[in-house]
Amino acid sequence: MHAYATDSNERQTIPLIIAAVSVASAWLLNRALFLTGIAVPWWVDSPSVMGFYGVWYSIFEKWLWRTTLSRKLGLVRVPDLNGTWKGTASSSYDDFSTPHQVTGRIQQHWSRVSVTLESAESKSESRTATIMTEASGETLLSYEYWNEPKAHATATLQPTRGTACLNVTKNHLEGQYYTGRGRQNYGNLSLDKASDNTAT
Repeated sequence: MHAYATDSNERQTIPLIIAAVSVASAWLLNRALFLTGIAVPWWVDSPSVMGFYGVWYSIFEKWLWRTTLSRKLGLVRVPDLNGTWKGTASSSYDDFSTPHQVTGRIQQHWSRVSVTLESAESKSESRTATIMTEASGETLLSYEYWNEPKAHATATLQPTRGTACLNVTKNHLEGQYYTGRGRQNYGNLSLDKASDNTAT
């Protein structure tokens, strides 16, 4: 997975909240050890504020951000796109005459994501991405990808870069893509979520 950008202000507020929770966690541990009379051996370093920050950040990054509570509290606005997506792509290559079956797979943490899209003849993988949550009242997934043809693909297909911009609704992605030098094609994508998955 790679980092992605977003216009949601949660990237500024969440680290501050985690820092506050880490300070409280370190203080509570210190008080618990004091009240119970437990003496930590000199060779054991009890978790510091930074130690707790690392633990809490990891928990939030991988799991807590996707919970219903985080969204009801307004802490997180970035959508959880984890899952397998199935749908069709139509291309200017054949004048949009034939919809091609495609399968997308998205792995996402709070600050990292990976988008792959596979058809019968090629497979693309994202290199950079942006998730916009405040753009004209819509949620948008925009990413740059690298596409490589499969061994049995049409001889005219060449590896190329491209970009895609998809409108995000609850269980649907729809938008356009275009490829760069080498193909110079463009087209439409429409994907529905087929199943969820847990990012690792």
